[in-house]
Amino acid sequence: MPARSDLADGLARPALAQVRPYEPGRPVDDVMRERGIASAVKLASNEGPFAPMPGAIEAIRRAASDVRLYPDSGSWALRDALSARLGVGAENVLVGAGIDGIIGSLAALMLDPGDELAMPWPSFISWRQRAAVAGARVRDAGLAPDGSCDLDALAAAVGPRTKLAVVVSPNNPTGAAVAAESLAEFLDDLPEHVLPVIDEAYFEYLPGDGHDGVALLREGRRVAVLRTFSKAYGLAGLRVGYLAGPSGLVAALGKVRHAFDVNALAQAAALASLGEARQHLPERIALTRGERDRVAKGLRALGLPPFPSTANFLLVDVGSSERAAALNAGLLDRGVIVRPAGPFGAAAALRMTIGWPEENDRLLEALGELREAGASPR
Repeated sequence: MPARSDLADGLARPALAQVRPYEPGRPVDDVMRERGIASAVKLASNEGPFAPMPGAIEAIRRAASDVRLYPDSGSWALRDALSARLGVGAENVLVGAGIDGIIGSLAALMLDPGDELAMPWPSFISWRQRAAVAGARVRDAGLAPDGSCDLDALAAAVGPRTKLAVVVSPNNPTGAAVAAESLAEFLDDLPEHVLPVIDEAYFEYLPGDGHDGVALLREGRRVAVLRTFSKAYGLAGLRVGYLAGPSGLVAALGKVRHAFDVNALAQAAALASLGEARQHLPERIALTRGERDRVAKGLRALGLPPFPSTANFLLVDVGSSERAAALNAGLLDRGVIVRPAGPFGAAAALRMTIGWPEENDRLLEALGELREAGASPR
C-alpha cells in the first residue's frame, strides 16, 4: 500500500486539530550555523546560568554505571527527601518528568472531552496544550496590570464543567506573582468540584514575603502545587519536577503516569541537589535577582520597560508582532537568542532570560546597536 502523507491527519483524534506543537527556544548551534556567526548566547528558555551543583554532578557519575537497569519507578529516595524538606507526608508527593510531565498526567486524570480548565492568559502554554489534547475547553482569565494572574478574573472563569483552575505564579512569560494573602482567599472561595493547581516553577526566585503553595497544603487546603529542579537547580536537561498535593490525588495519578518516567540520573541528581540546596541556592538566587534588576534598568534606559518580575526572566512588550519579529531577527544576527512570546499569548513581546553578567551585557549591547541603527521598536 503506498504511503499517504495525510495518514496521521486521517487517524488522529479530531480534538488534536486545535493543538499546535510546542515551539522550544532556538538552540545555540542552529542560530550560529544559520546566521554564520562564531558565537551566541541563549537567553530564551529560562534555564538558570549555573551548572548543576557539585554533588549532583558526582551523583550522575555514580548512577551512570547502573543505567542498564530501569529506574526506581516511585522515585522513593527523592520522594522521601522532598517529604522531609517540605514538611508533608511522602504520600503527598509525586515526582515526575518535569512540570510538563505532571501537567500531562493531571490532564489525563482529570479532563474528559467537554470539561474545562481555567487559567490565566497569556501564560504557560503547556496547560493549554494538554487540555486541548484531552478534548477539554480552556477558559481564559486576563492578567492584572502588573502581569500577574488576576485571581478575581480566574474565579469568574470557573463554571460548572471546570475541573482544574491553574494559577501560574510567578506567571510565565510576564514574571509577576500573585500576593500570598490573595492566593489564600482565592483557594478558600473555589467551589468543591474544582481542583486548584499552583504552578510554582519559579518558586525559588520569589521574595521572602511571596506565596508558598506547600505551606497552604500543610494548613489543610485542598491544592496541588508543582515545582521543578529545572531552573535554580540547573537540571533542565534531566527533566525532573514534583507535585505536592492531597494523598488521594497522588495515588490517582499513579493510574495515568508512565511507570519509569523519571530516569535514574535525574533522580540521583535531584536528590543530591536537594541536599546541597542550602549551601548553593542563596548565592544563585542573589546573583539572578541582582542581574534581573540591572537588566531591567538597562532595558528602561533603552526605551523598553519590562513587566515587573519575580522570576529569572523579563518580558518586554514592543507594541506589535511585526516589531517583535524584527527585533528578534536583529538580536539573532548579533548572536543573542531570546524568546518570542507569541506562543504564550503575547505576540507583541519578547521574553529574556537572565544569564551571566557578560551574557546580559551582550543582550543590552545588541539592543543598543539596534537602536542606533534605527531598528528600535519604539
